[in-house]
Amino acid sequence: MALTGVKISEETYLTCLTHALSTETEEIMGLLLGDIEYLEDGSAVALVWWAAPQTRSDRRKDRVETNPEQLAAATAQAEISSSS
Repeated sequence: MALTGVKISEETYLTCLTHALSTETEEIMGLLLGDIEYLEDGSAVALVWWAAPQTRSDRRKDRVETNPEQLAAATAQAEISSSS
């Protein structure tokens, strides 16, 4: 089943936008959390409702990496957010 669309909450969009505007010269990254909604016509839509911006641990232009501690903290927060 192919994903045919993505819906993102306003708060999540603003979190991503703020993170994107935090730098002009570097790529950004983060984790998105959401659900998949399966529609009657057989299509699927991603419903994104949470974002965790990540700080780059490597400043080289050809890399976008985060440190394991930051990733673990974001994963733990995602688990808390998804269970509430």
